[in-house]
Amino acid sequence: MTRIGRFLLILSALLLIAPLAKAQDDSDSDVIPVTLGDFTLSGSSTAGFRFDNVKGYAPQYKEMFDLNGGFRLLDLNVDGQAQKGKDAFADHFSLNVSSLGGDPFPSAQLDVSKDKLYDFRVDWRQDYYFWNENDNVVLPIATIAAGQSTGLTSNHDWATVRKFGSMDFTLHATNNLRFRFDYYRPSDEGMTYTTESPDFFDSPSYWGTYARANAFYLFAPVNDYTNRFTGGFDYSVNDWSFHYDVGYQTFTQNINLSNVSAPELSIDPASSSVAEPLANLSGTEFRKLTTPISEFSFVGKPLKKLEWRGGYMYYRYAGPATFTQEYSGTAPNSTGVLSSFNVSESATASVTEPNNILTQGLTYHAWHWLAFDADYKYSRFTTNATGNYQSLLNGTTSATSTTNTMWRDGLSDFTFSLIFTPSATLVIKPGIQLLKSDVTALTNGVVDPEITLRIKTVSPGISFGYEPAKEFSVRGDFSTTDNGASYTGMMPHTEQAAHFNVRYHPLSNLTVEDAVTIGNEKLLTTNFENNIRSNGITVSYSMGDRFSIFGSFAYDSYYAQGNVDYARGTAPITDFLRDQELNRVWSGGIEGKPTKRSGLRLSGNFDRSTGVGQITGVPAASTPATYNEPPAYGPETWPLVTGTAYYDLPRAGRLAVDLQRTYYIEQIVTANNFSANLLTVRWTKGF
Repeated sequence: MTRIGRFLLILSALLLIAPLAKAQDDSDSDVIPVTLGDFTLSGSSTAGFRFDNVKGYAPQYKEMFDLNGGFRLLDLNVDGQAQKGKDAFADHFSLNVSSLGGDPFPSAQLDVSKDKLYDFRVDWRQDYYFWNENDNVVLPIATIAAGQSTGLTSNHDWATVRKFGSMDFTLHATNNLRFRFDYYRPSDEGMTYTTESPDFFDSPSYWGTYARANAFYLFAPVNDYTNRFTGGFDYSVNDWSFHYDVGYQTFTQNINLSNVSAPELSIDPASSSVAEPLANLSGTEFRKLTTPISEFSFVGKPLKKLEWRGGYMYYRYAGPATFTQEYSGTAPNSTGVLSSFNVSESATASVTEPNNILTQGLTYHAWHWLAFDADYKYSRFTTNATGNYQSLLNGTTSATSTTNTMWRDGLSDFTFSLIFTPSATLVIKPGIQLLKSDVTALTNGVVDPEITLRIKTVSPGISFGYEPAKEFSVRGDFSTTDNGASYTGMMPHTEQAAHFNVRYHPLSNLTVEDAVTIGNEKLLTTNFENNIRSNGITVSYSMGDRFSIFGSFAYDSYYAQGNVDYARGTAPITDFLRDQELNRVWSGGIEGKPTKRSGLRLSGNFDRSTGVGQITGVPAASTPATYNEPPAYGPETWPLVTGTAYYDLPRAGRLAVDLQRTYYIEQIVTANNFSANLLTVRWTKGF
């Protein structure tokens, strides 16, 4: 634990054991004011100890919960107000901390301010990400073809931590002018495991079959971070406000690759891979980009009924990138005979990426029941990289090249809408969005027609809100999209989307709410189709603070299909993929207060997911499909129940006990199953 973490734990403990005031009866306040220097403190602190008992595949539990046993500072909230007549350095400060001591998402925020002089804020957050599906299983997939085994898992695992830190200082020069100074730093580091096929720059054609058939499990720790410094001002005068930021930003990324064992076999358990081991692999990737920052925006009223807004942002990323990799092993040569190989490759590049983003918008209030909105955004992104590439196969130079690659992406986005309010209970907003995207790719100054494309998109839509009475309201939107061209095999030509939300409040203590989402996407040239349906209904009932109950049911279905074309390797080159999922979630809860100082809560949810996934070979039309791969993963069940009992002890705080029970069951891959019991004892003290 860091020094800051230890300090906050000690501070919380001191606040929890703050001296008790003179005896009070139950009708007196349990909150005891605390004085620190010139400040009167108020707030609360919650500390607790968690006991955990996990059975089964623990990494799956860590992936879904990562709640371990031990002492935790669950919450610390401190609010300080300067005492009247005291000329303190600040008028107010607040400190909010949660989940310190080992939980996956700890955070802390500090705010300090002096009225009409300054505001200072510090934010910190840390997120843990973990994924480790059980790869020591053979998935029940049928044999694809003679001599090839199946049953592969993804073999992708990670345990990383992402940190976010920021400091913001605002100086109030006058009532209309403020100066701002900001610092922001996100970072990502940790252990990752991935797979890679041993292919290299300008490899011979026969190498493609080996590369496609052999993917190896690699260790690839990551380390990247960004530093962003900005300063700027906010200025307001009459109906106008202006904002400007200028600064500097750096991004640095390091990735190292290495084989997990030596010699190492492909993750494919096919018998042929035994004769094609990877002896050694090592590689590095490094990238560093720096950019100036310039961001300007404004909003104002040139006329009483007209609002004008706009902005301009400029970035120019630039910096070096390097890549090196060496590996050796056994693979078929040009005549198909197994032989030893040794490959090395390297690349160095210099990259510049200027970005320009311009926005303009108008809102005109013609009458109280009609307004017009028009917004335009133009983005221009350019990537210019000059790289030197080299690869060697068995000590012989296979290829060397110095290549200049440029990408230009210009996007024009125009949106126009009407805001029609025929009555106080009805709002209708029809509109249309027009997009034009120009993607141009050049290699050594020559346009590449295969990856250069202009795409025009039109998307009309309408949204509405209707509330005829306080007891009933409905709102929703519907839109269609038509792309004139598709850049990838999964970029749909047509899309339809709809969202609706209905809220019914027949009684003061009874609420019913229902939400519906519908989505359809299609691209006929690649047989791509994607359909989404979801619906969720929630019913809640409350009898004051003594008793409340709620229940909900959510349903969503997902269907996707499409053709996949492999660039290299043996036939079949084209596969047909289909994925269909159905998810249902039942939730419910009840809360009651048997006495003034005690309370009980019970809540839970039951998740059930089912689906069908399929891969089918698609050779020539006159030939039957060469293989049919059935689903690898089947129905999943995941319930979670939490029960809480608490009692407010006079002058001592609230003592609470949480008991959680959960389990996870995969019907086909049972090796990932687990069950867990969690018991947490919490003590909350207000001051």
